[in-house]
Amino acid sequence: MNALKCPLKTVSLAALLLAANLALGDETFDVVVIGGSSGGIGAALGAARLDARVALVEDTPVLGGMLANGISNIDCYSYESLSGAFEEFRRAVQKHYAPLVEKDPFFKPWKKAPNHMDGRSFQANEPRLGGRWEPHVADAIWKAMAAKHPKLKVFYRRFATEVLKNGNRVVGVVTATEKGERLVLRAPVIVDATHEADIAAWAGVPYRVGREARSPLEPHAGQVFFFNNTGEFLPGSNGRQDRAVPSYGLRLCIQNYPADAGDAHILKTPPPGYNPKKFTHASYGGQPSMPNKKSEMNVNPVGNELQQINWVWPEATRVERKRLYETYKNNALAYLYYLQHEKKFTHLGLPKDEFADNGNVPYRIFVREARRIQGEATMTEADVNPFILGRGLEPPSQPTSVGIGHYPIDAKPVRPKTDVTKPDKGDGDFFLVNVAAAFQVPYGAMVPVGVDGLLVPVALSATHVAFSSVRMDPTWTVLGQAAGIAAAMSAKRGIAPRALPVDALQGELVKQKVKLAFFWDVDADRSDFEAIQLLAVRGAARANAERCFRPDDPLTRAEAAVMLYHAFGFWPSVSNAHFTDVPWSHTAFREIETLFDNGVLRALGVEPRWPAAGGYNAGKHAGFTQKHQFGAFEPDKPVTVAELCGMIRIIESRTVSSPGLAGPQIPALAASAGGEAKPLTRGEACRVVWEKLVVGKP
Repeated sequence: MNALKCPLKTVSLAALLLAANLALGDETFDVVVIGGSSGGIGAALGAARLDARVALVEDTPVLGGMLANGISNIDCYSYESLSGAFEEFRRAVQKHYAPLVEKDPFFKPWKKAPNHMDGRSFQANEPRLGGRWEPHVADAIWKAMAAKHPKLKVFYRRFATEVLKNGNRVVGVVTATEKGERLVLRAPVIVDATHEADIAAWAGVPYRVGREARSPLEPHAGQVFFFNNTGEFLPGSNGRQDRAVPSYGLRLCIQNYPADAGDAHILKTPPPGYNPKKFTHASYGGQPSMPNKKSEMNVNPVGNELQQINWVWPEATRVERKRLYETYKNNALAYLYYLQHEKKFTHLGLPKDEFADNGNVPYRIFVREARRIQGEATMTEADVNPFILGRGLEPPSQPTSVGIGHYPIDAKPVRPKTDVTKPDKGDGDFFLVNVAAAFQVPYGAMVPVGVDGLLVPVALSATHVAFSSVRMDPTWTVLGQAAGIAAAMSAKRGIAPRALPVDALQGELVKQKVKLAFFWDVDADRSDFEAIQLLAVRGAARANAERCFRPDDPLTRAEAAVMLYHAFGFWPSVSNAHFTDVPWSHTAFREIETLFDNGVLRALGVEPRWPAAGGYNAGKHAGFTQKHQFGAFEPDKPVTVAELCGMIRIIESRTVSSPGLAGPQIPALAASAGGEAKPLTRGEACRVVWEKLVVGKP
């Protein structure tokens, strides 16, 4: 599954210069992004905001990938997980449709109950909040965002044909148009934002296609039959791996026409291969699901999607993919014809104001999953399903996080549904709502093994099951933004992306309001957002069991101990249970005891016990007994500014984070009058600690 199945389309620099068929042009940039997908425009914006010279190559006339090609709602289970360029997009959609909100019933407030067992997660796509849009509106918004950056150059109706390499480093891409106009684009870093990882594959990056076998970290991997309504495996779920790919489809935009609109929108003849029996088990009501009485045709397993014929798509040539596109287009139009003529849904038709130069159908089919690269880190189901290695509803933390996502594991069928005696949707389909949890994506997942000068934020390194949750446009957009930022920073520093310090990348990400860790209550517009996020990826800013940070609550002594322990990288040191109110079962026991061993708690008035024993007394001190619990610590007592700064000063005085090696003794600080005596909030504490870590001033 990891072996390359197509010839490498790589050209050395010397060969290119000697070729008889020279390119018509040659341009150099800091970053070249191939693919105007949601990840591609995210990458271009991320790099351009660092003043990099950016080229974005898109083979259609629109930007945003599927967001401008038929996906017209937010695929996310919380507004609180949205961030970065995608959150900017959502707000722009909301602003665009604001004049209609009080006039059109489509925008009336929803009374939608959470459909997750946590009581608050739900599909975050309410129309009045910018959750739904028309394809041409999405395209216009992304183009307007791109136009704000004069150093960002977008090439439309152009596609990559070859990769240029110097050793194991990608240094450029050969592009062309349908007219044969060749253009070489060079850059220190290339971002492959295609759904198929074409650039990566041509450059020699190993990749996966298909489904992995069931394993301890992947209970839903391999061949699976699953009934979503009850959350149960069905017979035949053997977990075997294969090269099966989930279904694709042309996501038609459908207009609801009024009764007096005439019949110009009715398809007069069926597409090639039309068979009405094929759609017997399809269901599509056509009710408006986006503004201006339009709907998104998303019907599977039977409807506008097809399974199994797409298994060749990931490694197919451009010509082969164009043929498959026609097959998918005819299938979608056949379903529309069926609805109009067999179901008598004569009010449904293609919209006149969408895809006007393409027969009013999208320019691309929805490629949910194709190749997935092998990266420095590979995401598995255990990284998105919190009940494998996580804690409660929180998946394992990712210290190198460059973005978050929040969506159920949503795998689509890989074969046509033929057995209607069972209630499942076919081989490979499952939608795991109640294991959905906001997750983090590590930087290494977009850094390919063995090849430098390349980042892959869309077809990133993940198993099929993990990818089925990652592959949503809100997530892809911010991952693309992270890739663009990393590419620009690497280019300016003259280093390979894999050598870029992740903490530096994370620092720039939060400046662009990309969330690295999930909290229900930490908005990106908060003044303490950056500090909370950057401490969170270090394990120093932690959520409670409900995944709330409570930034405006007072910081307690126990919470301060946890924050300082992780922020300053203490070595664990537990020598005793020193406090009556901090037993070994206390959640902060290790951190409190470690700070005690290091003398840090002296800033809170907790002095060492040993001086009271005086000198060595054989009668008292020669034995092996050990006392414990010498008094109260008051772990829930609020911490003041003076106390937190005092603890930081003591930490600074130590040569290493290990007991017994203190520098000059610093007396405990008494609470002073004014601001220093005021209890700190958790958010304020994050700012104090982070400013000290970054600029050295508590």
